[in-house]
Amino acid sequence: MKDMQCKKGKKLVLLTSFFFSVCFFLLSGQTIAQNTTEWSLDSCISYALRQNIQLKISELGIENSELTLKQSKDNRLPNANASISHNYNWGRSIDPFSNSFVNQRIQTNNLSLNSSVTLFNGFSLKNTIEQNQLQVEADKLNYGQSQNDLMLNIASNYLQVVLNKEIAANARRQKTSTQAQYDRTAQLVEAGVLPRANLYDLEAQLAADQQQIILGENNLMLAKLQLRQLMQLSPTEEFDIVTPQVDDPSAVLDSKNPYQIYQIAETTQPNIKGADISIEVAKKGIDIAEAGRLPILSLIGGAGSNYTSNQRVRSDFTTQTVVGVDTLGYIPDGAGLPADYVVRPNVAFGTENFGFFSQLNESFRYNLGLNLQIPIFNRFQVDNNIQRAQIQTQNAQLNSQLVRTQLYQTIEQAYISARAAKASFEASQQRVKALEETVRVMEKRLEAGAANSTEYTVVKNNLSVAQADLLRAKYEFIFRIKVLEFYEGEELKF
Repeated sequence: MKDMQCKKGKKLVLLTSFFFSVCFFLLSGQTIAQNTTEWSLDSCISYALRQNIQLKISELGIENSELTLKQSKDNRLPNANASISHNYNWGRSIDPFSNSFVNQRIQTNNLSLNSSVTLFNGFSLKNTIEQNQLQVEADKLNYGQSQNDLMLNIASNYLQVVLNKEIAANARRQKTSTQAQYDRTAQLVEAGVLPRANLYDLEAQLAADQQQIILGENNLMLAKLQLRQLMQLSPTEEFDIVTPQVDDPSAVLDSKNPYQIYQIAETTQPNIKGADISIEVAKKGIDIAEAGRLPILSLIGGAGSNYTSNQRVRSDFTTQTVVGVDTLGYIPDGAGLPADYVVRPNVAFGTENFGFFSQLNESFRYNLGLNLQIPIFNRFQVDNNIQRAQIQTQNAQLNSQLVRTQLYQTIEQAYISARAAKASFEASQQRVKALEETVRVMEKRLEAGAANSTEYTVVKNNLSVAQADLLRAKYEFIFRIKVLEFYEGEELKF
């Protein structure tokens, strides 16, 4: 009878384990173990830096700033613009070639080429170039800060995967330990040393251990998913990480000082340098705005010509024919001379074609000159622009102070969190050691019949919780130490 009950108990345990295994199979969506590429922290960071969309957007912003800088330099060059027009005029109008009134349809063409170059505009061009150079540098530093933030996030998520791996492994070890205790208890029950009720409690504990395994594996999958999404890795690519050999943290926080770390970070962090450069950018904006009070001197030049259909044929004064004479009067015979006529030849001139290119050649003109534009009153636009630039400078200065304050707060919070994690880690170590000894003693007492299975499962569960807390405190402590080391200029690695 006892054998039959024991066999039923084992079957119940097997069925429970099978049920939870099927649940985990459905959660994971994995049917066959596949070869998965393992990623180290360095490879995760390198891939994320290449693939991150926000970083790519920042890169495009840098390219745009560089183009703006290039344009500001090109603005020092002369411009050149050509103009060609074709017009029809009806009625009374002025012939653009002869500048005389005509009353007929005229077809005209006007061609011109104009150029100008700024000689002086209150150093606005120079200051704009310098401002854009500073802006490119500021954008590059902001890009570097985005890289730092991404690297810290990758390291945090990477450690979360490592932590969940250890928690899942710890849950499996707990189940193995419980299964071993169940097997020993079953032998004692079959021998009649222990009551069968002890097996029922252990069966329930096995089921609870299996639940912890499933929960741990599910949390591990979620942590991997978060890391994959942060890296923006393709969902079709198999993914796992290299589990580093992370020793128990032993960093001495007493030797670290938050303000000293801040002083180092202030000279190395890109966001601090970027905020300082933004102040210089804003100051250049004041110089550019003040240039609006000064005259602008430009060198201008141009050339042009025109054509009109009214002049396609014109008189040719080089060819002429006398067609008769006109009598203008007589010479008076006051001197006793014979009277004579005063005549004028009547001359007919020839014609010649005066085509498109001939007209363009004959009417070609050009000009060269200086243009001085003196600002007198422009509805206070210059004054308002100067005040706006001054406000932007003040805003940049306040932002620089804010960035420094936030950096110090981040370092200080990381330091305090590290101290708390260290204390929690050390306390958890002592707690785990004590509970491990308690479990060992309880196992002996259970086998000797001096304790029941309920007492054993209680201390066993307490140990499991303590071990999970120890792992969390360990990796929290490690991450906070790495954050402090990162701000001290050290590389992120384990």
